Amino acid sequence: MLQLRAFAPALIVLVLPLLAAAQAPAAEDDPVVVVLDGKEWRKKELEAAMSALPPDVARNFFANKEAFLKQYALVTRLARMAEEEGVPRAEPHKTRLAYNRMIYLAQAQTELAALKIIVEPEEQEKYFAEHKDDFARAHVKVIYISFNDNPLPSSDPKAKRPRTSAEAEKLARDLVAKARAGADFSELARKFSDDEETRAKGGDYTPLKPNDTNLPPQIRTAVFSLRPGQVSDPVRQTGGFWIFRLTDFVTPSLEEVRSEVYSAVREAKFREWIQGIQNSVQLEVRDPQYMGTGSPKP
Repeated sequence: MLQLRAFAPALIVLVLPLLAAAQAPAAEDDPVVVVLDGKEWRKKELEAAMSALPPDVARNFFANKEAFLKQYALVTRLARMAEEEGVPRAEPHKTRLAYNRMIYLAQAQTELAALKIIVEPEEQEKYFAEHKDDFARAHVKVIYISFNDNPLPSSDPKAKRPRTSAEAEKLARDLVAKARAGADFSELARKFSDDEETRAKGGDYTPLKPNDTNLPPQIRTAVFSLRPGQVSDPVRQTGGFWIFRLTDFVTPSLEEVRSEVYSAVREAKFREWIQGIQNSVQLEVRDPQYMGTGSPKP
């Protein structure tokens, strides 16, 4: 989803005094829990105000109410002083406040639009039929060979010296040759892999998805260019080499990945909506040379 720049924490806190004016009348059984600069705050209205703030700010309040409210009181006083000094009406503050208000409203509008998106079952079925490969899973086994070219000095003369990258690459290529020659990949993993979790399972690794953005590009290319039974060349990553053997490539049923399909359709609809807004925005460049220049000289 489109990400717009969030307010700075200080700016978020500056708007807190405005929340007080919007609180519902307090119930008789709702006690005053704190008085800040002469204003009484009842429990329900205080917690409602704090809960309306961004989650990270609200968590800070509930984690340590007194410390948060002391900071709140300080910022409230400073904000009031700024108002009295005319800061919101003076530049650059006037423009910056207007800009941050605009950013906040734009973010709120995108969130509102996202909430209104409806995904019908037939839309999920159509999307899945057209994008099955995006939901496929590669079942792989791995061998990980670690290295450290700059180990810290050890005072233990019996300490095992870590492999250098050159040594690790040689071992990795030897293991690839053995696996391709018919050696049992699971046994090689149990004997040589430095990844404890997968080594104990004979190299079995979490199924990989082709559209997983957390997967390094080099690994994605290596895995998804294999056919079942094939072994990849060593793939160098920070601190080690990975070797992959593709067991099989499975496309799950729609029911198995319905939640992923639902999210993908929502995301596609949102992108279509935001692109429509973008396309409707008019920008006329009358001085192309100016558009290519940098910041003005002081």
